[in-house]
Amino acid sequence: MLRVGPEAARPDAPAAVTGPTLVVPPPTGAGPAGVATGFPRTPEGAVGQLGAIGTAVLQGMSIPYTNDVYAAWAMPGGVGIQRWPMTVNVQAFLEAARMGPEKDLAATVIAAPAAGQIKGVDGPDWAVACVLFDVRATITVEARMGYGYCEQMQWHPGRWMIAPGASPAQAPSTWPGSEVSVRAGWRTLVAGPGE
Repeated sequence: MLRVGPEAARPDAPAAVTGPTLVVPPPTGAGPAGVATGFPRTPEGAVGQLGAIGTAVLQGMSIPYTNDVYAAWAMPGGVGIQRWPMTVNVQAFLEAARMGPEKDLAATVIAAPAAGQIKGVDGPDWAVACVLFDVRATITVEARMGYGYCEQMQWHPGRWMIAPGASPAQAPSTWPGSEVSVRAGWRTLVAGPGE
């Protein structure tokens, strides 16, 4: 994977030549912990489900809700709630903002899946999926960044879930659509047809 510095995640000019796209069908409903679900049993569906999980956690910025999402969407045998990358990110945000276990009502976080990668596939039931989020946080001033997040995803009783085992290497956090983002292999997410 391309190594990038923290500056690559900050807003930047769009690439002169747009990169490839990744078509992800829309969800068909709400699942456990209120996370969107109903993505197809395809690698693109795994990317869509991971995007929905990440969006819910990042926008909630709440330790109790992060715990609920992990319990509902991670299979047994994973890294555990304390070492889950999303928990670490929520803790870092709340600490930096000097907030308790949940973000203050005056704070807002909007996270939108902007790009994706499929790092590996092992049959129809397992994929390493990555999502690049456009994250916009406002406490007293607005800040934006690109945030790359990867998980092993496994099809389990009719839905994609975070698979057991260690977390995969994380994809580079780059500004969506920038030159470095295209070089890092991020593909702009495009909504596909619903079922």
